[in-house]
Amino acid sequence: MNEPISSIRNLGPAMEKAFIKAGIPDSNALRALDPDYAYTTLLQSGHPPHFIAYYAMIMGLQGRPWNDPSPQEKHQLRQRFDA
Repeated sequence: MNEPISSIRNLGPAMEKAFIKAGIPDSNALRALDPDYAYTTLLQSGHPPHFIAYYAMIMGLQGRPWNDPSPQEKHQLRQRFDA
């Protein structure tokens, strides 16, 4: 059974709605994608870029709290986000 995107840690109803609008309907579909590709798809659907939403998604896919990245990891995520 496919679970809703909001079942992923850090991703609530607003992000779920945005991912569905982008054509990513559930948590299984999101988990099957490369996180950077999934976020790019979200942006291409009209969702505004937001760094915290980006790394919160990545942390959630890893089962981690949104504020868990180390400073070095956050720096690396920022570089990926900016690319």
